Amino acid sequence: MTKPSTADNYPPRRSRARRREAMINAAATILGCMALVVMIATVVRVVMIKLWESAKVNPEYVQSVYDSDLDSKWSGKPVEQPSLLASQANTTPSTQQPHANSVPSAISTATKDNLPQTSSSIIDIESKRSQIESTVRGFFEADGLEQKLAFARDPQRVRPLMENYYRHHPQDNYSWRGIGWILPVDEPGYRLAYAQALFSNTAPVSLIIEEQESGGFRVDWESSVRYGELDWAEFIRTKPESPKLFRVIASKPRHTPSAEEAPQNTEVIEIKHPDGEDTLYAWFDRQDPRFQPLVQQLQTGNWKDVPLTLRLCYPGRAGSGKSVKIADVEGKGWLILQGTRS
Repeated sequence: MTKPSTADNYPPRRSRARRREAMINAAATILGCMALVVMIATVVRVVMIKLWESAKVNPEYVQSVYDSDLDSKWSGKPVEQPSLLASQANTTPSTQQPHANSVPSAISTATKDNLPQTSSSIIDIESKRSQIESTVRGFFEADGLEQKLAFARDPQRVRPLMENYYRHHPQDNYSWRGIGWILPVDEPGYRLAYAQALFSNTAPVSLIIEEQESGGFRVDWESSVRYGELDWAEFIRTKPESPKLFRVIASKPRHTPSAEEAPQNTEVIEIKHPDGEDTLYAWFDRQDPRFQPLVQQLQTGNWKDVPLTLRLCYPGRAGSGKSVKIADVEGKGWLILQGTRS
């Protein structure tokens, strides 16, 4: 038999070389695609980080968080949470607390001028944890109005408010579990703190407390129940022309209101009640110095889910019923420190 010549082996060798070259090219293509994907992902991540940082709440707010007792009312997205903590909270939650939400959600404080300047915030607050817990537990376990008043700030003034409120809102039954985080608040002229109450039968509740001159503590009842002079649904149904006080959540409108919904040359915000679904457009004269504190609060909260205490009314002819006038702003956030409030 004739032996194959060396030239006869060339085609298989060339074929193997071509296959190797194709495999190398394919591998290089795959690696190039992977590198491109990584590069695109890196660029997207950097862009998202920048967008996230630009959407963050102003540093004057500690953090924008989701309040666990409003789960049924809000989307759950952190950037859309009611920003209910102010920068006055000057410590981090204690690590010695029972299991609780890691980040608090409470009520912004108000600034009060011409007050006797006592030490701001509660000094050495952790040493007073048991005393604070006793007060907060007593507040939630109080059976009846008189007992609850014993744990409330400014009991003489809030008595008629509580009587009116509990005629329409039965007191809830809480199964006490303990105190979660406690945060002192730096507010000139006051000794305030945020506290989280934990229960075994319901979600945690955030509230604000004040240390008394005598050394005891009291709970701010109005902000804890988000007190208003009317039920939100009744306000929308009856459309009163006289101003009524409400605690609301405010944001920039998602679309430009019509001329019927807001007069020209006015600032408009979109408001919701924490316990209601109906949204209204509330307008005010931004040039009026009375509303500068309101503008400051909105700017501080980046005009997104900002807690406010406002006096609202319908401006005569109600039109679509979606537009209301802001007659006045009281305090800051949901806490009012002035003695002239309702």
